[in-house]
Amino acid sequence: MFVVTLSTKGQLTLPKSVREALQLEPGSKVRGTVDAEGRLVLVPDRYEPEELFQERPKVKRKLTVEQMNEAIRRSAGRGHA
Repeated sequence: MFVVTLSTKGQLTLPKSVREALQLEPGSKVRGTVDAEGRLVLVPDRYEPEELFQERPKVKRKLTVEQMNEAIRRSAGRGHA
């Protein structure tokens, strides 16, 4: 566990060990929520949605819903979990 102090400007500074463990660098984004117990929960915001698909190759093949359902049925029949 670590302790942070709120500055007069309302800012928190995460200890270096926490920043390193979470691979946070200057400019990194962190999302925060308050849970049902009133605790502050911070989670690194690793990707912007568009970044997730940047390197994805273009889709060359398209399937209909019926073709996808058939593929699922065939796979389920083989005992795959």
